Amino acid sequence: MKRRSDSAFGLHFDFHASPAPGIVVGATLKEEDIREICQKIRPDFIQIDCKGHPGWASYPTACENPMPAFAFDTLALWRKVTKEEGVALYLHYSGVIDHRYCENHPEDVVVNADGSLAKGITRTMGFAYADKLLIPQLKELAGKYGADGVWVDGECWGTAVDFHPETVAAFEAETGIALGGKLPAGREDPYYNEYRDFCRELFRRYVRHYVDAVHEEYPDFQIASNWAYTDHMPEAVTADVDYLSGDFNPWNSFNVARYAGRAIAQHNRTWDLMAWNFRAQNGTKPGGVPKHPVQIMQEASTVLAVGGGFQNYITQYRDGSPRMEQIRRMEPVAKFVRAREPYCFRGKAEHEAVILLSQHDRALEAAGLYARSGYERTVGLTALFCDAGQSVELAGEFTLRGNCDQYKMIAIPELAYGLEEDMITELLGYAEKGGSLLLAGHNTCRIFQKYLPYTVDDNNREQQWRWVSLDHEEVGMLRDAHTITADGAETVVWYGDQEKETTAPGGVILPWGKGKIGLLAADIGWQYGDCVQFIHRNILRAFCDRLYTPLVKVEKAVGIVEMTALRKAGRLYVQLINGNGGHAGMDTATEDFIPPALDIALTIRLEKKPAALMLQPAGKVLDFVWDDRKATVTVDRVDIHEIVEVIE
Repeated sequence: MKRRSDSAFGLHFDFHASPAPGIVVGATLKEEDIREICQKIRPDFIQIDCKGHPGWASYPTACENPMPAFAFDTLALWRKVTKEEGVALYLHYSGVIDHRYCENHPEDVVVNADGSLAKGITRTMGFAYADKLLIPQLKELAGKYGADGVWVDGECWGTAVDFHPETVAAFEAETGIALGGKLPAGREDPYYNEYRDFCRELFRRYVRHYVDAVHEEYPDFQIASNWAYTDHMPEAVTADVDYLSGDFNPWNSFNVARYAGRAIAQHNRTWDLMAWNFRAQNGTKPGGVPKHPVQIMQEASTVLAVGGGFQNYITQYRDGSPRMEQIRRMEPVAKFVRAREPYCFRGKAEHEAVILLSQHDRALEAAGLYARSGYERTVGLTALFCDAGQSVELAGEFTLRGNCDQYKMIAIPELAYGLEEDMITELLGYAEKGGSLLLAGHNTCRIFQKYLPYTVDDNNREQQWRWVSLDHEEVGMLRDAHTITADGAETVVWYGDQEKETTAPGGVILPWGKGKIGLLAADIGWQYGDCVQFIHRNILRAFCDRLYTPLVKVEKAVGIVEMTALRKAGRLYVQLINGNGGHAGMDTATEDFIPPALDIALTIRLEKKPAALMLQPAGKVLDFVWDDRKATVTVDRVDIHEIVEVIE
């Protein structure tokens, strides 16, 4: 059986078991169904329910939390069949979030600032939950059942600020800060951020504690804490987890996949991401309706294209049996992934443009300890880069520090609070030595204004629309858009309060030492994610064309093409993804047709003429023109995901 590091494609099933009248776990589970999944879909791994957020184990555990009724030992059957078929078996297990445990052990529940108990959230201080249930149960899964690993759900995004007296006392003892009985519950309270940072550290210790405890006895048991060290938790890996993983937003999945994949790919770690097979309900819109395979393929593509593994989530029935009618529809998805696996799986993006995903700013802004508060800005900016055909990565301060010069352009999205002084100094030093910065957002431009010779107007334009143009003819709109003035700067974008009066400089390129700094005092990322305008793509292209020369450039295309320059085993693979379709709209739940992207013209800069350019996975030889160390090639059509392999 493959290790997770060698697994490009998996299936995830869960049902968050909880008692209900007539529910007998395993009542309709059939061995032949499990075997059919293994033989026809041939996933590298299957991930099934073990314990969900309600806290009931969906197998006959010897621990305290088994479901009331079982037809037989269902987990033993899953393990028997998957082992015989050579498919790895992982378990979905809810960690920090455990409603049953919290009801039975109120002493181990997070305490809110008002003294009430948080619903279903276990404390990480002291490791009581981990020692009483989590660790014994994971050891049972590894030892008795021989499972290959676990995907621990409900972790960083579920943990919460804890005001239990023991936690407060520990904070005061470790930091030397005397709270004097005043809990730092609100932003206006002293030591608010310090206390939240302490609670984050408690979570890190908790993960290290249970991972190390299980590995000590079962070193080959592979563990991931869902969304740890990803865009939810954009920081360096500090626990001995075996792989990184997360599951998409169930609405705007394609764009969130683009963002989350790039955030997680910065780590030199095994990783994969999970697509939901359905959209969740949104208002009056239907939820739970299975997506068409072409939608799943499109979501898979943007993960594969940056080197990740892909898994797809289909719920189990209430008795733990698989939804075979949906699983059978995964056969073309499996073939799609397998065809592309040789040309992208575990590849690494070439360092071109990179967007800063700030741990510092996110920590100050987030409503929860590791919430996605404010992430829409960076999701939107990532989508804008992708839709504009720019090969882009995401990186936190821990990745960029000391490595800025590896990137051709660094983009800073709209910041809520700012960056640490040393990070600002390093970014400006990078530009001064010849690098290119792009500052996008009014608050970001205001933060950097005290370091650079430009002025952002102080007019209160929040929530107000302004006309924007590149050439005083092609116009669109931006909200909260402010004028920038700087001596010696090149104006790229023009603003105006009237459609025919876009005469104020709204986006400029400022020379800075040997490098350049682009400035746009409007949050174009959030606005593109909220409501797409084609001029936003043209604005970004105009800045990028002036700020850096890419390795691969999308010269033109009919439709939207996402491009990533990926290198695997020393060879360049240009990933081309069709970005068309209604994936971002709340008025589209499922669709069976995505309009193709056509006539994609690329230029690829190379030191010498390549021996061939091949369109993969079809193995088609592409004609190209070689001139001035550039190969110019046209790809006629991209239905979902095609790859140009550069053979030197």
